[in-house]
Amino acid sequence: MHRISILWLLAVLALLTFVASAKGDSSPGVLKAEQGAQLEHETPLQFAPALPGADLTASECPPYASAVTPATHGIVYDGGWILRPFVPQQSPFELKVSLQNQFRHTGFANEEAQVVNSAGNIVPTPPLNAFDINRGRLILSGYAWDPSLEFYTNFDYNTVSENQFQVLMAWIRKSFSPGLRVSYGIGKVPGTWEWLEAAQATLGAERSLATTFFRPSMTAGVWVDGEPLTGVHYHALVGNGFNTFSLRSSELDTNFVYSGMLWWEPFGEFGAGFSDFELHSEAVVRVGNAFTYNRAADDPNGSPGPEQTAIRLSDGTPVVETGVLAPGVTLQRFDLSLYTVHAGWKYAGLSLSGEYFWRWLTHLQADGPILDNAIFDHGFFVQAAAFLRPQSLELFARGAAVFGPFGNGSEVGAGLNLYLFQQRYQRFTFDVAHVEDSPAQQDRTGFMAGASGVLFRTQFWLSF
Repeated sequence: MHRISILWLLAVLALLTFVASAKGDSSPGVLKAEQGAQLEHETPLQFAPALPGADLTASECPPYASAVTPATHGIVYDGGWILRPFVPQQSPFELKVSLQNQFRHTGFANEEAQVVNSAGNIVPTPPLNAFDINRGRLILSGYAWDPSLEFYTNFDYNTVSENQFQVLMAWIRKSFSPGLRVSYGIGKVPGTWEWLEAAQATLGAERSLATTFFRPSMTAGVWVDGEPLTGVHYHALVGNGFNTFSLRSSELDTNFVYSGMLWWEPFGEFGAGFSDFELHSEAVVRVGNAFTYNRAADDPNGSPGPEQTAIRLSDGTPVVETGVLAPGVTLQRFDLSLYTVHAGWKYAGLSLSGEYFWRWLTHLQADGPILDNAIFDHGFFVQAAAFLRPQSLELFARGAAVFGPFGNGSEVGAGLNLYLFQQRYQRFTFDVAHVEDSPAQQDRTGFMAGASGVLFRTQFWLSF
């Protein structure tokens, strides 16, 4: 046995010696030097300089040069650090790394220490005074094999949610034409305008009270979007549910969510967000609507599903809280339909925008008798802004309200944006609002269900 082991060892050593000798006799260094010289000749200089020695012949290269692969990519900065190919046809891969950070101080002076909700339960509404990272984003994006095959992964870090580091969105997208892009992964359910826009593009420190109450969330699914006709845009999705963010398959019911948005920009490109940061010399307009449908059922264990608990009544009570529709009764199933219309206008640093929401909860099924088989809520937000100094100092005001059979809630506020370095996504924001009987609950926004009082937020948005 020892002799056989020794023979195998000698055979392996002989094979390694032969391979090393063969490598020494070949001339990859000359080939690599020639490839490097050709690459440098074809490389646009704005990407990145060639590696030192890339234009030397094999005889002029230092001894180590034959072991160095010529550079195929260079690093540039364009809204993030991009590892970009010198010659995309030869190495069709690109990676972009970017970072976003929303640092905020939130203060809330409550009018009441607690309230009683529609289920008869006491809900605390404490004051707030805290610094937080409400949204941190580490984003990896780019393309692979072809510029039309894109990828995107958004890692969220924060100090306000139970999961302080998690994957927020992740998708693969294939662009067939400007009118058709097909994506799959984790993305937004496109139910409302302010929600579909990026959080850093909001007019104030946060999305409105009404949007926070009515909007869907994120889900795994498949979606299509594009601009099939000039100025006509659409975004449509089929996914696991209205709000299945961070849920496991074992927590999901068997019903899909169906959601789509269609909008028109008849006088030219409206641009991102709600501020007229571009200072349009001619007025631009955006009008659109969206519809979302989801049948929400209890989870596979027969309990109210985690997805259902995100849906609230107009006083902020979770719709599946026991006793909210009848004493001792818990809602188990319902259909949710959400329809919204929106409009926006921008001109010369001025902007006006708003959205109206209608939501129906129908086909209610509970574990006991209930009086009504449907619940209807509606609401809106409207906001306006003006630049006092172009692309630098902006003032804005906003109002929002939610109406329903269990109560009404509202928000009225104003604030300012100070854009740093005259960049849209580098800004300091301060706003103050009076909130009355909030129907919305979300730690990121500062809204608390049932709370009334003065809410003020001071924040820095930095993106690089």
